[in-house]
Amino acid sequence: MAGHYDSIGRTYTITRAADPRITQKLQDLLALGTGTRLIDIGAGTGNYSHALAQAGFHVTAVEPSKTMRDQASPHDNLLWFDAKAESLPFSDAEFDGAIMTLCLHHFADWQQGIREALRVSAGGPLVVFAFDIEHKAAFWLFDYFPEFIDIDKNWAPTMDELARFVTEDLAASFERFPFPLPKDLVDHFASADWAHPQAYLQDEFRRGISSFAKLTEQQMTRGLQELQADLDSGSWLEKYGELLEHDEYDRGYLFLRIYKE
Repeated sequence: MAGHYDSIGRTYTITRAADPRITQKLQDLLALGTGTRLIDIGAGTGNYSHALAQAGFHVTAVEPSKTMRDQASPHDNLLWFDAKAESLPFSDAEFDGAIMTLCLHHFADWQQGIREALRVSAGGPLVVFAFDIEHKAAFWLFDYFPEFIDIDKNWAPTMDELARFVTEDLAASFERFPFPLPKDLVDHFASADWAHPQAYLQDEFRRGISSFAKLTEQQMTRGLQELQADLDSGSWLEKYGELLEHDEYDRGYLFLRIYKE
């Protein structure tokens, strides 16, 4: 994870920011009082670490990529550590809760990452913002970049794999909370601009989405040219314009709450 974002994450903060609705959902599912100790694992540039620190939590952000850590905004309630999710340098039960936001698919060993999160948070709650790679809704972006489908499948665990590991191997509780994407998200992750196709033509947007970094130059060029042509001709609007009538879109993103009684 560190090496990947050391190369692609240099301009990450241009398009990635803490969306207040995601921040609020993290707080709601943690169900912890302000002043408690949180660990943000795979924190990236710390957008959500900082938002939770502003809300009054004492946050420890863990991120192995120096490029990402160097873009973080400081806060008195926020501490940073250079570490990997699979081997956290903290004592058992050092924190009251843990979060992971759109990072589980980057772990070398996602199972060990979850084990470590529960260890240092005394069994949780661990709140994970993730995506269901088996979500069946067709997404227009895949028509231009069909390689994304295989990238997701080879990169992230399925919800069934996660549920079995948590409930059977760890004997912990596993809850799911769907999060349909609002049209006006300020955190521009992979599917966030479902209603703003022109955003994907911009280099700065694509640099904040790790899936694009896994495409070959040929795949990238072909997809961008086809998307540009459809936008210019009006074909995109003809094919997908009805999406714009909605204020939110279910793309399989969800929150997971994991904890031991």
